[in-house]
Amino acid sequence: MTIYKDTLPNGVRVITQELPDVYSVTTSIWAGTGSAYEAADEGGLSHVLEHMLFKGTGRRNYQQIAQLLEDVGGQMNAFTSREYTCYYTRSLGESFELCLDLLSDMYLDSQFPAAEWAKEQGVILEEINMYEDEPDDLVGELFNRTLYAGHPYGLPVIGTTASVSGFERRHIDAYCRAHYAPAHTVLAVAGNVKRQQVLELAAKYLGHNWAEEAGRPHWDKPELAQPEYAAGRVFTHKDIEQVHVTLGVPGLAGDAPDFYTLNILNGILGGGVSSRLFQEVREKRGLTYSVCSNVAPQAFGGSFSAYASTSPQKAAELLRVLGCEMAKMAAYGVTEEELTRAQMQFKAGMLMSLENSANVMLRLGRSEILYQKVRNIEELVAEVMAVTPQAVQQMAERLIKPEKLVLSLVGPEEPNVPLEGLLAC
Repeated sequence: MTIYKDTLPNGVRVITQELPDVYSVTTSIWAGTGSAYEAADEGGLSHVLEHMLFKGTGRRNYQQIAQLLEDVGGQMNAFTSREYTCYYTRSLGESFELCLDLLSDMYLDSQFPAAEWAKEQGVILEEINMYEDEPDDLVGELFNRTLYAGHPYGLPVIGTTASVSGFERRHIDAYCRAHYAPAHTVLAVAGNVKRQQVLELAAKYLGHNWAEEAGRPHWDKPELAQPEYAAGRVFTHKDIEQVHVTLGVPGLAGDAPDFYTLNILNGILGGGVSSRLFQEVREKRGLTYSVCSNVAPQAFGGSFSAYASTSPQKAAELLRVLGCEMAKMAAYGVTEEELTRAQMQFKAGMLMSLENSANVMLRLGRSEILYQKVRNIEELVAEVMAVTPQAVQQMAERLIKPEKLVLSLVGPEEPNVPLEGLLAC
């Protein structure tokens, strides 16, 4: 399926994929800013801005924003990451213009009412508290903080209680006016819509040069440095029933030449119920209910990790098994059967994602905002199917090393297992 890339005269990039066999269209505006681009006194401001774009524009109040799409059976949401913020709608194709009108109105003309910020500030502070109460989220945050120590990737996307408590309406408004500029904006649309319609309406709603409007300062977007990864362990005490653990190493950026080799490695290690971790940790040993591995790419780096939780008396054994299974990947490689299974899982996931306009939109928007390119999915499938057992083992040898290990733990007590011995079987 053809992916169209166009650029409006003001610099906004428009990515379109027509899906004529679906009823829906997913429309999204991506801003090329997130927590990694915040100044020292701006921690969590990208996420705060995401919340406040729903609180009223010059034409609509927060109630009208909330109800407009539901009146036509549509949905709207947003999310913030380290490197971008995305606002999106999903609706029937016939409501595409309504969606783009609403999204662009929020993106360009949000008023950030002080009364609404006074309420939403409390909501975000409770969101921070919620994450602190979720051990699986907290252990992942601790892992990132340790792995990316000293780099913006290690900062919490959501901010801290101290930083969010200090923001005023003027901080939100200034950040939006500077960072939400045409040069850093992508419109990604996928579904039952035509490219020409997308371009015509994009010009109508996003085509003027708002970067030159009064009160919008220029933002020189900085180039993030490659992270200098750190190793080590971190433990946070929580009076809960289980110990939650994340064990991992530095990974790859999402546009690395062998990124899909790492994805195949991940699929074999902990990507499903037939994976090594699921079979060894849960099925054979009964150590946990939930275990998996994960690839988390960024624009300039990434991570590869395993996660599980178990009762305190089983935590030491769990850690040894996680480490041993990771070490086996590097020492002994993978079988042809495992490789074929992982390739087919990945291929099926890629191709079946084309049946959902939201999945297609996410791939289009994220690829463009991070890497300024969107590859055809047939090319990606071919790349996955070309991975060899030798390439998977070489990837494991390259990444899974004792001196690179990061271990984060959250629970009632810390297991007495040395980090340096976890890759010994």
